[in-house]
Amino acid sequence: MLKKIKVNQLRKGMYINDLKCGWLNHPFALNRFKLEKQSDIGKIIAAGAKIIEIDTNKGLDVFVEKRIDENKKLRQVVDQRTDNKPKKVTALEEMSQARIAFAQAGEFIADMMANVKMGQHIELEQVNPVINKLSLSILRNPNALLGLSRIRTMDVYTFEHSVSFSILMMAFAKSMGLSEKIICEVGIGGLLHDIGKTLTPDKILNKPGKLTDDEFVIMKEHVVHSRKILEKTNGLSQISMDIAAQHHEKYDGNGYPLGLKGDQISRYGQMSAIVDVYDALTADRCYHKGKEPSEVLKLLVKWSGAHFNPSLVREFIQSVGIYPAGSLVMLSNQHLAKVIDINENMLKPVVEVFINAKTRSYIPRKLIDLAQFDAIKILKVESYQKWNIEV
Repeated sequence: MLKKIKVNQLRKGMYINDLKCGWLNHPFALNRFKLEKQSDIGKIIAAGAKIIEIDTNKGLDVFVEKRIDENKKLRQVVDQRTDNKPKKVTALEEMSQARIAFAQAGEFIADMMANVKMGQHIELEQVNPVINKLSLSILRNPNALLGLSRIRTMDVYTFEHSVSFSILMMAFAKSMGLSEKIICEVGIGGLLHDIGKTLTPDKILNKPGKLTDDEFVIMKEHVVHSRKILEKTNGLSQISMDIAAQHHEKYDGNGYPLGLKGDQISRYGQMSAIVDVYDALTADRCYHKGKEPSEVLKLLVKWSGAHFNPSLVREFIQSVGIYPAGSLVMLSNQHLAKVIDINENMLKPVVEVFINAKTRSYIPRKLIDLAQFDAIKILKVESYQKWNIEV
């Protein structure tokens, strides 16, 4: 199927059927070809093309396309919107849909940042389908996506941080009882909050060691860049903008870029400051090993009143649980288990046992709802690294 699209909708994998500009005006050997490199999109923009004709039978459609293998289930999910009450499911039941939403969000933000770096504007019609899938998953059961957000690779931190930030913000908003509309808006703000880093020099953004004072000044400018980029995005809500513009402000006024204090920072800006620090400290980076979530939650409590609004810190802990999804825990029966789902009693989550700690041997995987077993308790949080286990 031939389709005309705007140049800012191009992405790798599309098949160009007609560049809609003279052969001498573009650098390609052919007028028809498959987009294999992100840099080729920049060349098309530089050639002055505005409208491109693609062939969806030979390559990808625009990002809002429905993918055949996934969408039989996705249509069923979207149908749940009719009564605005997505059906609640267990974390395991939600996992397959969460994986799809998580993977597509990562692909989207990587492409989006590459496009913004080449001067393209952000259009909400491209962002909304991604956020809708994430928010539906959050509404059905947030712990599937929260568990997936623990899986990181250091070389794409900026992209994965954006996705995890978005997931955490939506889970936070859901736990606070906010509306679906606001859950989506905080999700959009979270996904785009670091878009300004596209203008930060790579040598600073990816520096393996501590930044110098001068380098840190440049790094801090990404917040201002984000605000300026997002101001050009038609239809972006103030909530989404506040998240991007205020996620480095601190409750005591010692943050940046404006040094806002207390209620000068919007509620969503205050929430985003908590989420940003939590996600950054739990992630592995090339210059430090990520801390366990339970350890970071203690730090958030410690920094309450200075860096963060104390009441919002308590709300955040309620949203992720004392033992967040994905945590590795030692049970009182000397079995190691991964936290899968959170119960009302946060001390008694649903876990999956898979190692006998005494013999250091794998055992058949088994789900245990600790709320149903008085005799089995969590003794402590363990480190994946200590046990040489991949998250």
